[in-house]
Amino acid sequence: MKLYPYSLTFAALVTAATVSYAATAFSTAFDRSEGYIASALDQSEQTSAAYFNEAPFAGGFYFPAGGNPDFGTLRRAPNATGASAYYKIGAGSALTAGATYSVTLDFTFEGLHEGIPSADAFMGSVGFSTASKSNAHTIYVGIKRNASGYNSAAGIYQFFVSGGGYAEAVGGVSYAALGDDRLDDNDLTDNLRIVLSLTKSATSGQFEAVAQLINLDTSTTVATITTNLTESTVYQSDLFGYFRSGSVKEEDNFDLFNVNAFSYNVGATTP
Repeated sequence: MKLYPYSLTFAALVTAATVSYAATAFSTAFDRSEGYIASALDQSEQTSAAYFNEAPFAGGFYFPAGGNPDFGTLRRAPNATGASAYYKIGAGSALTAGATYSVTLDFTFEGLHEGIPSADAFMGSVGFSTASKSNAHTIYVGIKRNASGYNSAAGIYQFFVSGGGYAEAVGGVSYAALGDDRLDDNDLTDNLRIVLSLTKSATSGQFEAVAQLINLDTSTTVATITTNLTESTVYQSDLFGYFRSGSVKEEDNFDLFNVNAFSYNVGATTP
């Protein structure tokens, strides 16, 4: 875990005469050296690593008792109907045009079998909320399986971004691109990374958004979405990074969704 304000070198101090820097940065690999213990991720349980609020209840994400001493993988409880974790520190309300915000999530999930699901199946997402314990005016990006459309070797996974009443999706993300065996509904995907970056536009209420889905095992950018999002409340609020596992539920299955790393960054360069 790294939680720090950016430090200034001598050269930066000279530059600071004309430019003011403001930044917040946090990253975690969920290992024991960062203070995590075998318990729910919620800050009420992780007293030495109290970085996250779980909502609407604690225990959706957890570290198992008797697990690897280094941990490193955050589990999703099999009996939880979805799970959400919010980084408890928000930032950015006072920042102006040009300010940048980013969240990343490294994870795997258990792929779905080849049939089309009866309802949209949201596998996982990461994004920003204006609240530290709930979804409020969210901008987020994620992966889902669509209940409509067709099923083929190309797959029906969708990578999507949503916010400010706007949504855009890249459909037909293949099983192979995610490392999911389409004939085996018990296998894990490759190690995946979602990145969501926002830049405050000079137009009030508007963000320039870039979302990427990356396969870390193959070093391949699977999908990219670049768009403008309008959300006036988000533009003028502190933003809290969060991640979520979707609605897929299976009793006694401890590999539904596994999180390996998370990061949150807010920064600006203001003349």
